[in-house]
Amino acid sequence: MNEYTDLKGVIGASLTPTNADYKIDAAALKDHCEKMLSQGCEFTSVFGTTGEGASFSAQQKINALNEMSAMGMDMSRQVPGIIASSIDEAASLYKVAAELGCRAALIIPPFYYQPAGNDGIVDFYEAVVAAAGSPDLGIILYNFPFYSGVPFTPSLVKDVLFRLGGRIIGIKDSTGDLAGGLELISNFPNLSIFTGDDRILSRMVSGGGAGMIGGLPNIFPADCVILYKGGVDEEFESRAAKRIELVDGHGGLIALKALLAKKYNQPLFFKPLPPLSPLSDDVCSKLKIELML
Repeated sequence: MNEYTDLKGVIGASLTPTNADYKIDAAALKDHCEKMLSQGCEFTSVFGTTGEGASFSAQQKINALNEMSAMGMDMSRQVPGIIASSIDEAASLYKVAAELGCRAALIIPPFYYQPAGNDGIVDFYEAVVAAAGSPDLGIILYNFPFYSGVPFTPSLVKDVLFRLGGRIIGIKDSTGDLAGGLELISNFPNLSIFTGDDRILSRMVSGGGAGMIGGLPNIFPADCVILYKGGVDEEFESRAAKRIELVDGHGGLIALKALLAKKYNQPLFFKPLPPLSPLSDDVCSKLKIELML
């Protein structure tokens, strides 16, 4: 990681509040992002996997970003996720993120058709940048092969860097694989390499990683920041590991949405978009007890 970069720390991958018609509530989203920032997150990231980014249209996400900016959010502390297989949709979001002064864009590779090798993936990123008018906005590559089907191997990252150069400023590795994450850090010392997994956060940072982009800061922002800063005891590490295991074991983002709705007493956060179904009250209550909330 470049020692002079500000692109490090804990980036809260925000959940998305919606009304009964599944429309994004931009005011509630802004407020939640600002709460995470106030508790130590360096940035927030809307519309990634935790934010159900694949379930909203590009226009819905663009409208919400513009509304948050108009309401006074500091967009320089925003790293929006871009989940789109269409060049046009990804480019539209990338362009707006640049116009609003966002810190970077977290862009997943296309996830429907099988790519024609590394060149097909690089062609996609290059086409997105060109279609957006080549704005001056850094890109974080989103390594989440569980959803995209595309693992960002060192070979692929090198190919992307060869054609997009300094525009690529980081990688979010959501695999949870410590060895793979450390390999990316070793191969790309000038990039900010983030994990999405609290269980390996401290070891990734000790190895030169930039921090985390993840969902647990929605509920435990201050503890995630403590974990990032290091020097915690084994009990703290164990508690953090248990939290992510419990949340993932109850549906991941749907568990986080239910817990946040309870925490804020704000139903806007409770219901995910179809095809996901909300967590039952009984399971949510049990999970709260297990997480000691």
